[in-house]
Amino acid sequence: MSVLDAAKYKETTQRFSLRDLLADRRDARNQSVSRETGEHVSRETSKHGPSSCEQVVGDDARKRQSKLRIEKRSVKQAAKRKKAVHASNSGEKASSKMQAAPKRMSIEQEIARRKARRRKGRIVAISIMVAASLAIVSVGVWAWHCQVTEQQGYESELMDALRLVSEADETILQIDAIVDDPFAAESDGRRQEVYSSIEQTKDLLTNAHGKAREVSEKLSDPSVREVANQTVISISARQGMIKHGMQLVEASENAELANEKCDAAWQVVLDADAQAREATKLAGQNEVDASKQRTLEAKELFSKGREQLESLQVGCPAADFSALIEYVEKRMNALDLAVQSDEALSEKYKEEAIALNDAYNAAEEEAAAMAASLPSDPKQLIKDAYFNTWSEVIRSYGGQRAAAGTSDAVIRDYLGAQGK
Repeated sequence: MSVLDAAKYKETTQRFSLRDLLADRRDARNQSVSRETGEHVSRETSKHGPSSCEQVVGDDARKRQSKLRIEKRSVKQAAKRKKAVHASNSGEKASSKMQAAPKRMSIEQEIARRKARRRKGRIVAISIMVAASLAIVSVGVWAWHCQVTEQQGYESELMDALRLVSEADETILQIDAIVDDPFAAESDGRRQEVYSSIEQTKDLLTNAHGKAREVSEKLSDPSVREVANQTVISISARQGMIKHGMQLVEASENAELANEKCDAAWQVVLDADAQAREATKLAGQNEVDASKQRTLEAKELFSKGREQLESLQVGCPAADFSALIEYVEKRMNALDLAVQSDEALSEKYKEEAIALNDAYNAAEEEAAAMAASLPSDPKQLIKDAYFNTWSEVIRSYGGQRAAAGTSDAVIRDYLGAQGK
């Protein structure tokens, strides 16, 4: 294909610019005018008037030159149009690329944006989860710390309750000693100590009982809660010991007072017996008047002793002093016979005096038999009466003491394990 054919092909297939189209039309019109009129000469040639031969040669040369110029111009225009078409195609391609690029960039950006958003969302979600976990852990640690602190506070209150119990035990131990031996020589001093401290001891146990019962309902550790429950039981048992123990303390005090009165009354009886023995000795020495005087003194002492024993019987009805009283009365009857014998002897009624003396001796023998059945220590009647009267209370006290001991064993094991 020639350059012209290529140009024509391009002309049919490519668009021209307005300037190129006008130039082509102007050249074609000039060519057509030259062919029709035969005028295509320069002004200089027309002035000199060339010859016909030269004119023909010149016309041919001009035609060829014109044709060459047209071909060159056509080639240039085709090249321009090719460049223009190439530039146009490049521009369209660039434009389409530029138009497509934003779309591709927008999709990529959207994908990247969505990925970033999802990544950011995951980060936010993870952050929230981590924050929530930390918050839960913090709350859990705080709650655990609060619970531990609270439980430690309850255990401290339990220890306070046990200390109060320990203080109360100082009085309870005194009561326990009195109950075990109410008539010991030290019991009177112990009773005075108990009387002076019993109200404070009751208050201590009341406070300890309240603390132990309160914490027993709040402690979470089963072993510590069991200790608190045992503390409540132990305190209740001690309160029972005080209740029954104080009855025994008061009863033993009354029995001790009765013992003192019994000692005094029986000492009078012993003094009367000594006077009666002295009167018998004087009678054997035929000192009748002196014997009679000692016998009357003995009888007076027996009478005084009987009055004291009767008063003791009223004050201590649980004890039976009737045997002592009967013995004293028997001795008094015997002394009456002795006085009568001395008086008969003084009046020279020897036979009557001998009979009365025999009756005295018989009465003394009966009194001696009665004395053999009496306790060696009349106070034993009071002691026996005390234990018989208060036996049930003593058993109850022993039961409360056993309960306290059982609970105390559990508490001691716990304190030993804790090193307290």
